[in-house]
Amino acid sequence: METRMAHMTWAEISNAISDGRMVIVPTGATEAHGPHLPTDVDTHQAEEMAVRLAERVGAITTPGVPYGISKTFEHFCGTISLSIETYQQVVYEIGLSLIQQGFKHILLLNGNRPNGTSNDAVARRLIDDFDVDYDFKVTAVSYWEPGAAAVHELRNSKVGGMGHGGEFETSFQLATRPELVHMDRLDGVYAPLVGWDLVAPGAPSRTYARRPDPESNHASIFGDPHCASAESGEKFIEAAVDGLVEMIEDLQPSYQERN
Repeated sequence: METRMAHMTWAEISNAISDGRMVIVPTGATEAHGPHLPTDVDTHQAEEMAVRLAERVGAITTPGVPYGISKTFEHFCGTISLSIETYQQVVYEIGLSLIQQGFKHILLLNGNRPNGTSNDAVARRLIDDFDVDYDFKVTAVSYWEPGAAAVHELRNSKVGGMGHGGEFETSFQLATRPELVHMDRLDGVYAPLVGWDLVAPGAPSRTYARRPDPESNHASIFGDPHCASAESGEKFIEAAVDGLVEMIEDLQPSYQERN
């Protein structure tokens, strides 16, 4: 069963709507991820997770949103950032298009940490604006969140090592696109551990501070990529997908009956 909308005809998508299939919108970014990773990491990982999840739960997935809120790294070449207002409007209008077509459940599956709170706001706004005219629901989640505890148990880095371009993302890329990873370019590179580690338990508050730049010898990494491996990446991905599947089962327990 096809899962990618981009590979489906409009009639096939119409049938998917009639069948009550959930639609997943992967939201990514284009930004620096250290000297060893490509700039499309967040988009690729959101799309990869969306396809794997769709295959498990009988959903379909839109093409990924390749630009996000990337102001943190805009001093590094290759980073293309949208303002918060523009990003939210783009995702809002994508959501509205899907709602108007008849989709009953939209999942905003995020792959770029700064997009997360904006996706929450968009989900709330869509419901507030359109729940009188349409019967639908919107779920917003970052792909690593439901399975975070399981991924945390599998880690090799210290707490703070699974941030931006750290063990999680580097292992993910080694597992799925090793030809684009340049581990040799990490020789001598120091990257700080971060308090907002993606999967470790932590305080719920969010603190924002001065952004890094190349002139300060910052590597555009927050975390520890040195202990990353393809083997770990496969385990991280599996645990993250399992967490998402469990979340979907809780939200719509009858999905298995339709497949």
